[in-house]
Amino acid sequence: MTSPNQALLAPLIYYDLLMRPLTALEIFKYLRAGGPEISFFDAWRELKAAKPLKDLVQQKNGLYFLSGRENLIVIRQKRLKLAQLKWKKVKKIGQYLALVPFLRLVAITGSLTSYNTTLPSDFDLLVVIKKNRLWLGRLWLTGLVGLLGQRRHGHLTQDKICLNCYLTEANLEITAQAKPRDWHAAQEYGRLTPVLEIKKGVYKNFIQANAWLADFLKNYPWPNNINAKKIRPPVIFNLIRLIFERLLNG
Repeated sequence: MTSPNQALLAPLIYYDLLMRPLTALEIFKYLRAGGPEISFFDAWRELKAAKPLKDLVQQKNGLYFLSGRENLIVIRQKRLKLAQLKWKKVKKIGQYLALVPFLRLVAITGSLTSYNTTLPSDFDLLVVIKKNRLWLGRLWLTGLVGLLGQRRHGHLTQDKICLNCYLTEANLEITAQAKPRDWHAAQEYGRLTPVLEIKKGVYKNFIQANAWLADFLKNYPWPNNINAKKIRPPVIFNLIRLIFERLLNG
């Protein structure tokens, strides 16, 4: 098997473990770093023509999967529909988070970013808070999520908020101590999708601070992530947040 074939096979094997077949564009998007240089059109031709791949990979309805795993197509369709509903829910909740003082960015991680959710799936959030206001911002955020009845508790996970990562504007890097730097972590944070960017530019700063992701993902960053799911909260929410920030700053 040639190097291009091996490069194209790696994302298919990884996402097979997650029960998700991929489009040709997704395969190209998720290529490992360090492999041979290959354009999207070269990748597409390899997927269609390379005999070693044909023995290991099947294609149907524009989706590629390991041989014998055609059942994943139906699973993808069901999870896609479910994820679309969950995106609507999390964006609705996200509007209220704009009330939280010193909040600067809310982004989604986890299965929702790949539209691969199951019914019990929660909403994994990465949150960025103003420098020197982490604990105060965290307190307000946790309180508001609880007040809204949206906080994850024990086995109560479906469509609940899991505040699983807090950062500040001054420290946007996902460190090796916080998360092992491997292809799995790179996939998770590479797919990170901002939904609420209160301070413009914070997400781009996050990308720059986590340049290590490109050590694992050949085609990172993915430009369509920047504005794909951003919401615009009501102006009154932004005004209330600013008032609280001034009061808390003394």
